[in-house]
Amino acid sequence: MKFFVMLAVLLLRSVPGQGLTRPVDRWLLSWQHRLSGWLGQAAGSSAVFLLTVLPPVLLLWLLLWWLDGVLWSLPVLLVHLVVIFYALGRRNDLVWVERYMIAWRQGDHQAASYYAAEILDEPLDAASATELHCRVVSRLVFFAFDRLFLVLFWYLLLGPVGALLARLSEQAIANARRGRRVLEEEGIQDPLWPGSCEEQVERFQRVMEWPAARLMGLTLALTGRPLLGLRQFLSDLPRWQLSSEVFLNRQLLSGYGQLSGEDLAGASAYCERPELMTEEADQELSLLRERVWRSLAVWVAVTAVGVIFWT
Repeated sequence: MKFFVMLAVLLLRSVPGQGLTRPVDRWLLSWQHRLSGWLGQAAGSSAVFLLTVLPPVLLLWLLLWWLDGVLWSLPVLLVHLVVIFYALGRRNDLVWVERYMIAWRQGDHQAASYYAAEILDEPLDAASATELHCRVVSRLVFFAFDRLFLVLFWYLLLGPVGALLARLSEQAIANARRGRRVLEEEGIQDPLWPGSCEEQVERFQRVMEWPAARLMGLTLALTGRPLLGLRQFLSDLPRWQLSSEVFLNRQLLSGYGQLSGEDLAGASAYCERPELMTEEADQELSLLRERVWRSLAVWVAVTAVGVIFWT
């Protein structure tokens, strides 16, 4: 069932899901804010985080248990589809690179700069054009991981409960981080939204991301330059302090013939890379989707083999 659901949802990735998931996201934000007020704790505290995420996950588990075996498990299949579409349907994984490339090819540098700023979520005047391009590529790879690979990994491991846990935990942490900024834009001052999370919450999210990021990094490495990529992967595998985005970027760089060293931030590992809004950068971004989907194809193939031999 998991393999069928995964293929069905991937085929539906072209259907815009952001408008469908927005009400649930708003509900989660409102629920998290209310819990902060009731408990008198910050939105990123461990207690608020657990009470935000666990009730929906437990309700889903109870629903699946109750529906098990009913009508040949067709209701269970429907729940699988709805949950995984919610978890994946927030937006297309590389929608920003598509808009950026269209604007660049049309010569609209202002629009291209706007989309690049949306990708980075920061001003563009803080670095050189080469470093900006590298950061855009790195962020887009992380988008593909966060919007697609992370959810699929936990879905294949724990079913819809795992997929929902991965998505809600990411959403709750994102709410806590940007809550202060949103409230300030609306003219609301609230000390319960400091814009950060407790260390335990950050560690939990790191644990959720770590295995999925390492598997995606391995497939990125093997679908680029396999020998160099495998060497980079084995070097970075025990480095727990590497964030998921930095780790994936280092595996991506191995496909360009660059072996990143001890510079864990990766800032000096940009090697010979193009500048933002050049033809070379446009070509590299065009190849990015191919590498991401090639990595996804490896996941699908491995899952198919698992379905054949272990079920």
